[in-house]
Amino acid sequence: MNRMRWRNAWIVMRKDLDEFTKQKLVIGSIVAMPIFLGVVLPLLTFLPVITVIPPGDTWDVQGLIETGETPRDYMDPLTDQSRVNETIQHSFLQHTRIQNATVNASMIIDCIVDNSTLVDSTIYHSTLTYSQTTHVTIIRSKGTMLNGSMILAVDSNLTFVNKKPSEIYTVLPMMLNMVLMIFIIVPATLPTIIASYSIVGEKNNRSLEPLLATPTTDGELLAGKIFSSFIPSMVSTAIAFSLGVILLDIVLTPYIGYAPLPTFTWILSIVLLAPTACLMSILACVIISSKVTDVRAAQQVGGFVVMPVVVLMLGVISGLTLLSPVLVIVFAGVYAGIDVTLFYFAKAVFNREDILVKWK
Repeated sequence: MNRMRWRNAWIVMRKDLDEFTKQKLVIGSIVAMPIFLGVVLPLLTFLPVITVIPPGDTWDVQGLIETGETPRDYMDPLTDQSRVNETIQHSFLQHTRIQNATVNASMIIDCIVDNSTLVDSTIYHSTLTYSQTTHVTIIRSKGTMLNGSMILAVDSNLTFVNKKPSEIYTVLPMMLNMVLMIFIIVPATLPTIIASYSIVGEKNNRSLEPLLATPTTDGELLAGKIFSSFIPSMVSTAIAFSLGVILLDIVLTPYIGYAPLPTFTWILSIVLLAPTACLMSILACVIISSKVTDVRAAQQVGGFVVMPVVVLMLGVISGLTLLSPVLVIVFAGVYAGIDVTLFYFAKAVFNREDILVKWK
């Protein structure tokens, strides 16, 4: 068995990279595509969604409708009578302190209400604390530590016991998950542009035959061509990843109060999942490229090699799964196993004699 001479593989890689740098249009597309998909598109998607979601906690009150806000010069109403520990129905209450009471279907004006239950009532210019309110209209009043449901608050300042996090904390993980998938799809897609050219392109340009006539082994030749596609694909992805993280942090920090990226899942994905997906795509493209005689055919067929990544992407987009460190490691392991299998298969099907003699 011939021992792998990495110097020969390095020479093949350098030759391919030199050829690659002469393809200005290809370089432009390889740089532009990750930046557009991983930076520009997410920002265009995030901004309209994030700006319409209230940034802070919201009240967890069923049927709450709030309009306006109580004036800053609001003063607590003056009261000259009290109703304590009573059940009050169909009454008109004004300038009254209502405490530990149950009020049903009444009009409450200029009152102070504490620790009471209010149902089917209208409340105007009053102060409420620690009270249960159901089917009420509250006008030009203020209240703290309230609870209840079906509340219409007009020009009032109310706070409730039950709060729920802003919807941004529900939407954000799903959106970031989809953006992360872009940085996995991109390095799996870029090699279809580069690797498809790796053999059939050189054959068409009459530059492959001298290379195959050298003492370079099949493994060294394949390794050189693999890394000549891997390096520009991952460098371009890393640049887009860095820009995306920085710009998304700048956009999101004012709304959530901290920089959300990069998370441990994002780091694992760019270190493990993206490279293994990239190698899988490159190896499949090299195998296809060694068997066809037209660059366009190699690129078209090579588009199918990203299907294992598309399966993961569909699971993420459909909401069936969120990428986690465990899931990233599992998929990276699966992709790595496929990479090893494809490499040995590429060596097995790569035939110098067929390429040198039979290709017309």
